[in-house]
Amino acid sequence: MRNLRYNIQLEVVTPLSVGAGNQNEWVKGADFVQLNNRLYVLDLRKMIENGVDINMINQCFINQDENGICQLLGNRLEDMARFVFDLPTRTDNPVKTFLRTQLFDRPLVPGSSIKGSIRSALFNYLKDEREKKDVEVFGSMKVGDDFMRFLKIGDVEMRRTILVNTKLFNLHTNNEQEWTGGWKQGFTNTSDNFRATGFNTLYECVPPDERGLGTITMAAMSFQQLLEMMRTPHSDKKVELMEEGIEGLFCVINDVTKNYLRKELNFFKHYEAERSDEIVECINDLINMIPDDNSSCLMKMSAGVGFHSITGDWQYDSFINTGVHKNGKKKYKSRKIADFNNRLMLMGFVRLSVMQEEKAVEEMASIDKEHQEMMEEIRTSPQRRVEMLKRVEQEKIERLEQEKKLKQLQAEYDELISKAKELHFNNKYKEAKEMAQRAESLWPEGPDHQSLLEEIEKFIKRQEEERKADDDKRKKYQQPLSVVLEGKTTTIGNILGHLTKWLKEEANTIRDEEIAVLATAFNKLPNKEARKLKGFQARVASLIGEENAAAVFAKLEEIKKT
Repeated sequence: MRNLRYNIQLEVVTPLSVGAGNQNEWVKGADFVQLNNRLYVLDLRKMIENGVDINMINQCFINQDENGICQLLGNRLEDMARFVFDLPTRTDNPVKTFLRTQLFDRPLVPGSSIKGSIRSALFNYLKDEREKKDVEVFGSMKVGDDFMRFLKIGDVEMRRTILVNTKLFNLHTNNEQEWTGGWKQGFTNTSDNFRATGFNTLYECVPPDERGLGTITMAAMSFQQLLEMMRTPHSDKKVELMEEGIEGLFCVINDVTKNYLRKELNFFKHYEAERSDEIVECINDLINMIPDDNSSCLMKMSAGVGFHSITGDWQYDSFINTGVHKNGKKKYKSRKIADFNNRLMLMGFVRLSVMQEEKAVEEMASIDKEHQEMMEEIRTSPQRRVEMLKRVEQEKIERLEQEKKLKQLQAEYDELISKAKELHFNNKYKEAKEMAQRAESLWPEGPDHQSLLEEIEKFIKRQEEERKADDDKRKKYQQPLSVVLEGKTTTIGNILGHLTKWLKEEANTIRDEEIAVLATAFNKLPNKEARKLKGFQARVASLIGEENAAAVFAKLEEIKKT
């Protein structure tokens, strides 16, 4: 075996987002503004250099005053922007940003992200029924036999990004308590109707049809040398994969992707909602893109990848029957769906293919030329060089500021969660829910509010059920005593127990009618119980008073004589 290096083309098939991290999200009124169906990512350096009042702009940032920023910058807004995007829909939420190169500010798909997706597919291919841990399948980094060490994957630089709106397709129960598909409109609100806004998120994405160049090296010789020194899990399969080269790797990825897509297809056919037919059409198109000869591979990666893909999709033969959690919620019931060019589709599918050496050299020369031109401009233009240094410095400042904001956000979030938990512990469920929802609105991506809200909702539901049961019981004892005691004359204890509950209702009191009802009830007692009545006279008197008790027993004697 010998080491093999391939020039790879990465083609985006459905909107692709590789997240730059929560700390780099663009916040409305601080990092971006929206005006006339466009979103402007602001550049503080440009504002300062162009004489914008720093105190006024800072005040707008502190208040996250989008309108104030637009008024302050006026017709210079585009000149003060780092990026300008067409806006798919307005949002109040942070925008999820794409990872970028530091020097040239280009969108970057890191080799580690590609490798992570390939690793998930290989885990599915290599594991046996008993194995569930990475170390059992790939080997250990500590020992030195981790198989992924022998697959080296380079970064892929892309040329442009756009903004894409996303919604959560979510399972919920209908009026018949059956699971059905829907669109999440709020934390506890899922409906059949599709709305672009409401629990939606904007992602900075590389759009479909964009292409970038990277490399994959399969270090077969190095792996063979490892096998001569030590044993490693599934060595036969791994040797076979190395011998087959890139087509063998593509074959594994395609098989996993095809099986995954078929299960997703059945999922969306089974759980229908408005416009879910567009997702079904997208999945069929993706399946048809997978070549029989494995000359390329189709792979899902990055944001929106979901539980099934990120774990290698080996746990379930069907996504319809994944079971439910202890709280009754369906497992793995949500899907992040992109709305691109007025068509709904799954996120993050890319096609990898081998590039011919001549074309790869030509493409790389074009990229190098672009980089050289940018560097030459920086070298020959003092102003451009100063701008670049300022931008790098400003990025550091912004990064520190973002980290400071995040720490402050986390502190405020943790305080709200702590208060919500305390209220929940003290059985103040509605106040606890309100506090947890405030935490959610402050930081939608926070780690604690979702499970806490689910727990609180469970207790609120139980409390409402208990209240309804108590109300039903109360209504029962708000009826006439004759109705309450109907059929309850088998024992003295039964009669007195219902009488006690009936008397607790304010409107109920003992009158002549009730005296007759009690006497009649006592008269219906079986002989064995009737003989015990004398011993219960004091108990009856304690409930309805001695005078009323005497009247009841006198009425009973009267009934017996007739």
